[in-house]
Amino acid sequence: MKKWIIFSGTDWFRPSVTSTRQIMMQFRQKGYQILWVNPIAFKSPAVNSKNRKSMQKKILNKLQTHLKFIRKADQGVYILVPFYIPLFNGAGDKINDMLIRLQFAIITLFLGIRIKETILWISGSFTLSPVLRKPFYRKIYQAADFISDFRTNNQTLLQELRKKEYYLGTHVDHLFASSPNIRAKLEHLTGRQVTLLTHGVNFTHFNTAGEVNPLMLKVKASGQPVAGYFGTLSDANDKEAFRILANNGFSVVIIGKVLGDYSSLENLDNVFFTGPVDFKELPSYAQAFDVCLLNWIMADWIYNSYPVKALEYLAMGKPIVSCPIPIVKELFGSLVYFADTPEEYLEKALLALKENSRELSEARVSAAAEHTWESKFSIIESVIR
Repeated sequence: MKKWIIFSGTDWFRPSVTSTRQIMMQFRQKGYQILWVNPIAFKSPAVNSKNRKSMQKKILNKLQTHLKFIRKADQGVYILVPFYIPLFNGAGDKINDMLIRLQFAIITLFLGIRIKETILWISGSFTLSPVLRKPFYRKIYQAADFISDFRTNNQTLLQELRKKEYYLGTHVDHLFASSPNIRAKLEHLTGRQVTLLTHGVNFTHFNTAGEVNPLMLKVKASGQPVAGYFGTLSDANDKEAFRILANNGFSVVIIGKVLGDYSSLENLDNVFFTGPVDFKELPSYAQAFDVCLLNWIMADWIYNSYPVKALEYLAMGKPIVSCPIPIVKELFGSLVYFADTPEEYLEKALLALKENSRELSEARVSAAAEHTWESKFSIIESVIR
């Protein structure tokens, strides 16, 4: 008999592989069949877009994703991109809840999924909240972020998100949180026990040296040190940090889909936008970084977070300059440089180059090796069993 787990996580079609995707891979190795349900938007693209260009990029990205509906991604892995009405109000929620229930019933019937023997795993959205009353074998909410601390000044939206997160958090069997801050906030919101499940790393993938991508060899040929970043680029990133590094002797390599307005950097000769890079190819680019960046503008969303790429950078033995994220400080404070301003990113990047050594590189690798996804999955198994 087939074992099924249904995931609702981030956009499957983004090249970055999130923590929920990594957890999915662990379940896949244990013989589970996978149904991945792509998220529907819980806010208008106009929210938190700094200008029209940022908003247009977000809308285009959504449209490209929703040209797909159901497809088989791999043996035993199916992707559902649900149809929904982009109305972000009470009436829109009721319509979309009905649409989700209908599409969910159709796809589970089509795939022969027996709900009572199936695990439901939700992370990052409220897409599958309408099916939470179904009698799943286990229902899990993984809070990789605290959704109701979303980056916005729209208090009405934040109140709605808090209600939805409360409903989600009180209608599952188990709660996981990726950082102590998120755990504390989720426990306060729901009044329930939350298990700390910090992120892991695909250690072998990032630690195994291979050939450097030809593009990066061209960048390195300038003789300038390379400051690099990979991941989705939004208006939450500190763009001024990129600019100051580029104007002071660094080649800046920015890898990922651009969803914000980065026009201020596009004319700088030593800033290189590669676009999205497949996860399989990512180490061939990133191993050419001399300094790795975690440069976001501090807000509650970032303060609570635990970026997976911190571990991925460490697994390569690379120096990191980061905004002051508490969990990164707690776990890796002696191995990471922290900056509060764009000018400090430059200062700490130069210091990182000066202090870098084989011993420090080995210490970073050793720290990452203690946080593999295999070790995190053992925590999951002990809880849900």
